[in-house]
Amino acid sequence: MGCFCHAAVGTIEQWAKSAQEGAAGPGSAPTGPTAAQATGEPAGTGGPNQSGGSQGAGSGTRTPLGGAASAAHPGGTGMRGENVAQAVAQWLAARDLPAKPWTPDPAWVEKPLPQTQMGPREVATISALAQLRAQAQAQFGLDLLQPTQAHAFSRIVATMNARLATLASQPAVANFSPKPWVRLASLNSAVDRVNAAMQSGALKPTPAQLSALTHPGAQPMSHWTPLVTQLRRLAPLVAASHQLKTSTTDPSQLAAALKTLSQLSVPAPAAAAQQVMASLTAGLSAVDRLQTSLGVKPTQVGYHAVATMVRAKLNAMLRQVAEQTGTPLQGAQPETVEAQIMARLPQIPPQPGSLATPEAVQAAQSAPALAGLTWKVPPSLPATANGLPACSFIASVQQTLGAASVQARPCASGCDAARLMQQAA
Repeated sequence: MGCFCHAAVGTIEQWAKSAQEGAAGPGSAPTGPTAAQATGEPAGTGGPNQSGGSQGAGSGTRTPLGGAASAAHPGGTGMRGENVAQAVAQWLAARDLPAKPWTPDPAWVEKPLPQTQMGPREVATISALAQLRAQAQAQFGLDLLQPTQAHAFSRIVATMNARLATLASQPAVANFSPKPWVRLASLNSAVDRVNAAMQSGALKPTPAQLSALTHPGAQPMSHWTPLVTQLRRLAPLVAASHQLKTSTTDPSQLAAALKTLSQLSVPAPAAAAQQVMASLTAGLSAVDRLQTSLGVKPTQVGYHAVATMVRAKLNAMLRQVAEQTGTPLQGAQPETVEAQIMARLPQIPPQPGSLATPEAVQAAQSAPALAGLTWKVPPSLPATANGLPACSFIASVQQTLGAASVQARPCASGCDAARLMQQAA
């Protein structure tokens, strides 16, 4: 049994309505031609010859950048300096920073990793199937390798699709756009990453830190490139084998599990329901990230209040980054500040520490049989195409709204799951 409860529909609809109304008020995404207007700042203030720039509406802090018209990050909120935060955050993400210095074992080079036989698409598909099984177990307590439990998962997805079709006919949900919240959450996440990097010393490392980041194991990072490259190809297979609880020395076990998972029947939502699910998942996830970072309930305090908090964090971060990189801010244009900061960041290569752990390398070294596995990926896989988005949506509903949307058995308050399943049959 198991179904996506009809009681969750009203909660989701009400949330979408409040989230949309809040984002449509003051402090929402920019609609005017300048960032100053977009953030509610008085036009014409904070020009090149004025120090400190203008004050954001209700922010209580003064933006450290000058210039009435600043370049906003593409698809961003329009806040001045957002381009700097996003650029530095992307630079950090490309290097997997902030992170502890990687300390590889010199003996790893002496024992090359086995060569994988499959391409990126095949490996990615295997990872997705293993992830689907792990998510179904964690969220619903269902093992998709067991036929009866796989059927219960399909029932959950089918009833969820029916609920989404109902929601798609409601104006509050059909017209819901997650973009303002997604953009604000993206900026806030970028600021958080840069702040964490500054605290770790990644933007201004000491000589000892820089040496550890550029010469792990007293060798230049390029010395480890072949090992890391092969591990990046093999690690997803090892991880999938562990997730599916199959032996890395007997690839037939993994092959059998993959065959079962690839043949799962997971119903697809109608086009309108699929669009609603994507929009709601994006909005719920963005609000949850903001709530976790800021410690407030975004849809209760409102978009404008959350935007004010993010703006204050952004301004404080800009000052600290400028101080650490020796970049002048007063009266500078955001484009100039971004170029100067990026040029002054330390020369640090990508850090493979989160991938090349001793456990991961050891597991890869002991999996030559797994590396020899070959698999022709089916042209379509409803299991991952429909199952993974369903898991993400349900997780977002439960995490952000606290709604127990999935019930193990039909509830006693007007459950129509049986009728829905008959219609879907």
